[in-house]
Amino acid sequence: MSTIFDLKQAQQELLDSLYWIPEDGEEADVIKRHLLVIEGAIERKLSFLSDVLAESIALSQLATERRKIANERLERKEKQAKRAELKLREFILSVMVDFGIKSVKGDILSVSKYERDMVIQLQNFDIDNLDYRFFKVTTAIDKKMVNDAVKAGELVQGFDLIKKDCLRIS
Repeated sequence: MSTIFDLKQAQQELLDSLYWIPEDGEEADVIKRHLLVIEGAIERKLSFLSDVLAESIALSQLATERRKIANERLERKEKQAKRAELKLREFILSVMVDFGIKSVKGDILSVSKYERDMVIQLQNFDIDNLDYRFFKVTTAIDKKMVNDAVKAGELVQGFDLIKKDCLRIS
């Protein structure tokens, strides 16, 4: 069974031999028929490869869906475990506060109560009254804006427009 590379090689050899043969001769017609056969074989192989690609895409999508479902399950279990941990922490802390217990030593874990300073945001907070030194300013490139400008013909330093071969699957 010939590969696409072999078929392309045979096609090029026929094209090269056609260069030296007069176009209106019988030999040229035979070579042209061989070229058509090779092109048909290449198209059939590409058709087969596109079917393989379609199957690969379907399997990839299935694997992605399964991973998504598994991740959702794991996230739900993680949230449940974190909620249970938080409720248990709150309960232990409230019991320790209610009974004035500072620390408890267990076989696996030791727990102790302590106080710390904590800053909270008040409900009547107005961002316009906040001093500028408490703001964090970040810079990021707006890639869509750069893309649109370069495609429109504008020169944007550090960016260039290139042509890229792509494959459309429909």
